[in-house]
Amino acid sequence: MSKKIILVGGAGKGALVSQVIDDNRRHFGDLEYEIAGYCNDYDLGQTIHGYPVLGGISDIPRFIDEGYYFVFAIHMTDRNYLTEEVFKRCNLPLDRLPNIVSKRAFVAPTAELAPGACILQFASVSQNAKIGLCTIVAAQGMVGHDTIVGDLCHISATAIVGSRIVIGRAATIGLHATVVELNKIGDYALVGAGSLVLKDVPAGQIWAGSPARYFREVRRD
Repeated sequence: MSKKIILVGGAGKGALVSQVIDDNRRHFGDLEYEIAGYCNDYDLGQTIHGYPVLGGISDIPRFIDEGYYFVFAIHMTDRNYLTEEVFKRCNLPLDRLPNIVSKRAFVAPTAELAPGACILQFASVSQNAKIGLCTIVAAQGMVGHDTIVGDLCHISATAIVGSRIVIGRAATIGLHATVVELNKIGDYALVGAGSLVLKDVPAGQIWAGSPARYFREVRRD
């Protein structure tokens, strides 16, 4: 019997993960997980791509008691601190956070995925890389060998994160951005879309451009 998944999030990153689960089921016969619906505080009583919004964050303890599994898919661009705050409010048990990995992705045998990490279509996670708790590597994203990606991060579609990089918690690497080898991205930092990172990005800062430069601080509200 398939395990029932509740996607904590909405039509953005939650829907991206739902596509992977559906694709794995339809085209690869992987029936381990089945989507039950969504959980968020903004779309109550509605449906998202055909799946019902079953309740809000306050309903999560009931969902846990009912045996559901969860995908945490809330990663708010430029509100990285708030992403972590919402995750803590959810208080999701680690043993209910499965790894969702597209059958169309590559994950090296020596890579490590923390609970809740999701690897989407055509993404690549190389040898000895470590992907943190509830981090999403989006479609065609690439994480190089021996790179450490922290908890609650979002590696956006087509982003390239080179080798031996350390990314802190709740950081965002924007669409089609590139982070060159041996650099560090601090906690809650954001690398803008299309940026080229050639040196360390401090915690809580937004860097953008090619080469990337300081733009401003990440919002704290």
